[in-house]
Amino acid sequence: MKLTKILTIVATGAAISATPALAEKRVTVSNWTSPNHATSRGHAAFVEMTEAEFPDAFDFKLFNGGALLAAKPTLSGLRDGVADVGLLALTYFRSEMPYAQLVADMALLGDDHYAMAGATSEFVMLHCQPCKDEFAKNGMVALSGISTAPYVLLTTKPIVNIEDMQGVKLRTGGSVWDRWSTRLGAEPVNVPTSEMYDTMSHGVVTAAVQPVGALKGHSLIEVAKHLTELPLGTYHSGSIFALGPKFWQSLSSEQRTQFVKNIPEAVAQTTVNYETDDLDVLKEAAGLGLTIHEPSPEFLQDLIDFRTADLEEIARISREERGIEDPEPLIATYRELIEKWHGLVAPLQPIRDNPQPYADLLRQEIYSKIDLATYPN
Repeated sequence: MKLTKILTIVATGAAISATPALAEKRVTVSNWTSPNHATSRGHAAFVEMTEAEFPDAFDFKLFNGGALLAAKPTLSGLRDGVADVGLLALTYFRSEMPYAQLVADMALLGDDHYAMAGATSEFVMLHCQPCKDEFAKNGMVALSGISTAPYVLLTTKPIVNIEDMQGVKLRTGGSVWDRWSTRLGAEPVNVPTSEMYDTMSHGVVTAAVQPVGALKGHSLIEVAKHLTELPLGTYHSGSIFALGPKFWQSLSSEQRTQFVKNIPEAVAQTTVNYETDDLDVLKEAAGLGLTIHEPSPEFLQDLIDFRTADLEEIARISREERGIEDPEPLIATYRELIEKWHGLVAPLQPIRDNPQPYADLLRQEIYSKIDLATYPN
């Protein structure tokens, strides 16, 4: 009888020890874009990589399409612990985050989104303490920047000349595009990207400043059949890995290391996704019923002239309208980083064929220089 009991206990103990340990930390990830969007696929890749490498560390729950939080409520949702990780577009918070708007105002400098993702991540994480203070005040911790692919005009009717902009209801992603379009007679419309399809289908918006891939990523191809190849910069005022401060503070030193480990790969994959989405749409343009237009020389030159003049205005706007006392050093640092990252990524092209060296570069230039125990201080 004793032997039977002992064997039973041993067998039970063996069964218990063979049972996988429960995941140590529940992580809720919120993304307000559709599951096939570049950022949603980037989040999914991060979850897959992290669970594979640290199977007992985290229990991820991923929400797409705004199922948990829409674009604007994401910030308060991170602050209040509704989500632990989220995609955050900072131009929705223009008054609360003036330093983020300074970054956004230099959008027209973006012609290589790999360089912009690297430069923006390095700037906000290593070189802009006011940015980190601003994030903390508003309830978030930034563990990455972001950059879309270069923006173009996606429209419901052909736009090739300056005069075609008159009366256009243009969905923009920030004040720099508002300033550009207003002077041409267009009317900027501020709606979240998640609402672009509905607003365009009902005529509330007749054009959008977006990357080519948005025609599929946001289903705009159903309502926008024209594309004008204006070099309208990149959107890089945001983070694909914005964390709630309560969540970040709750992580042990080991958990922080494990959590951050695959962020460079996820940022790299997201940036590749943006490019491949653009290329896929362009390959399918004829079948999608998309007409691609080149802007007139006058239209293109006007944009170039505006970009030069507006860059000189950013410091004044930051100081007089946004209350940043000394913006010039930050502007200079950011522009230097953009130039630096252009040089770093050029030898790696085409990055889409092998994104790992780009991920390694992000790790080397940014993440290896962060003290995770004290970050973001």
